[in-house]
Amino acid sequence: MMSKPRTRCQPAPDRAERSSAKGEPSRPDLRPLCRMLRTHFDLVLPDKSFTPGHSTPLRFVADAITNSHQDMAAWACRSGLKTLSASVIAACEFSRTDGLEARVLSGSQAQAGTLYEYWKRWCTSALSERRPLLRRTRTEVGGGRMEIVAASQAAVRGPKVHRLFEDELDEIDPEIDRAAVGMLASSPGRPARTVYTSTWHRSGGLMGKLIDNRPANGVKLHKWNVWEVIERCPPERHDNGAGCRDCPLRKPCLVKSRERHGDPDLLLGIAAEAEGLFGIDDAIKAFSKLDIDTWRAEYECARPTARGLVYAAFDPQVHALPRAGEALTIYRAIDWGVATFVCLWLGEDKRGNVYVLDTYQAENATLGRHAAYIHGHRLSDVAATYCDPAGRNRNDQTGLSAIEAFAQAGIPCTYTLAPEAREVRNGIQLVRAALRPAAGPPTLFYVDHGGNRPFVQAMLNYRNRRVNGVYIDEPQDPQEHEHIPDALRYFYVNRRRSSAIGVVRLGMS
Repeated sequence: MMSKPRTRCQPAPDRAERSSAKGEPSRPDLRPLCRMLRTHFDLVLPDKSFTPGHSTPLRFVADAITNSHQDMAAWACRSGLKTLSASVIAACEFSRTDGLEARVLSGSQAQAGTLYEYWKRWCTSALSERRPLLRRTRTEVGGGRMEIVAASQAAVRGPKVHRLFEDELDEIDPEIDRAAVGMLASSPGRPARTVYTSTWHRSGGLMGKLIDNRPANGVKLHKWNVWEVIERCPPERHDNGAGCRDCPLRKPCLVKSRERHGDPDLLLGIAAEAEGLFGIDDAIKAFSKLDIDTWRAEYECARPTARGLVYAAFDPQVHALPRAGEALTIYRAIDWGVATFVCLWLGEDKRGNVYVLDTYQAENATLGRHAAYIHGHRLSDVAATYCDPAGRNRNDQTGLSAIEAFAQAGIPCTYTLAPEAREVRNGIQLVRAALRPAAGPPTLFYVDHGGNRPFVQAMLNYRNRRVNGVYIDEPQDPQEHEHIPDALRYFYVNRRRSSAIGVVRLGMS
């Protein structure tokens, strides 16, 4: 028999005690914020997460209101209350701050219209005492101004603002996003900051760059997915699991429930525990119309869509390990890039499993500095160092090639000139086979630590070339993330060059 659900905004009575017992910081009491949202906004925001490290719309709003100096971002699913949450944050700030200047840049005119509808509601409820003067794109309130516009070059020129909201960041042109930085300016009592909200639609987009560049960019990230915002499945619908058998959403709903509770035999989906606002039938319609890659990207927020990626099979959750295997033979793989130098340390066990142990990526430095770093690395006992054959080219000033310079520095490098090994697509096929073999588990992994973060970023963003709007199975050249995948490919074509390598035809993906 299921217990009676608690009020959605009220944390479990023993949550703080459990957090303290685990050595984790206890969460702030959000009940006053819940009461305020119910009273002034007639709104109950979800506050129940099902994935470790995930946040909720309520926690995002609470953090943004409390820390008005902090740049914030919400990475969430489609229909995940991102725009609603941003509008609540803006209304709360205008309710307590005079002379606040803010502008919303939306990814499209339709998105701007959605936010405007929320804002219009708050102007007649939560902000009514401030007597806002509401127009279609601009509202004057409390001696300040709020503007809601679709992102354009014209929208990022003009008066300075204290608050910049970028709604659906991944749909905004990168040039406009860069220009928007110049809009921000602080004044006494009104620190400048940006609040970003978006689904992470595609690799290499603005949302991906924002996530990859943390914490250096100073943005605090809140993340949630469809399970944190879906409405609760009523008992008469799920019937303690009996009703789940014929539900179109059964598979992902059960997967999340079993993952959450660590029980592979559970028959009741996670929606039975949810406390959100996103309709179950709407989620079913979305799931029924989408491929699994798009569902995982845009609703479960597992990763951006893999469409157009060279290594679409690479998945940080599948290929990450907390530590490498035992009795490894250590190798290095080098890409000499014009301005970017890369060295990978890889371990291979007796079964042929390969582990990326560490990644070194450096910009605009001398070969001497790279060699010194490699000599000082903890993994110094290596069986071989594989490299790009282009390192044979001599430098006009020194008269030495990169390979000769490294040999003089005590780092001899190995390469192959076999035509089949130098064919880029053949090397890519070797890596793909290691990521997702035709039979059996993957044989390529990376050790999950901070040093390998550039490796993950590169594998998730290494893109194919696009011709007439169609991706072809050939890497775009040049591109930002090519050097680490190139170094990985040199390892495979050297270690696996004795295997039969056939010519791979150009195809489409």
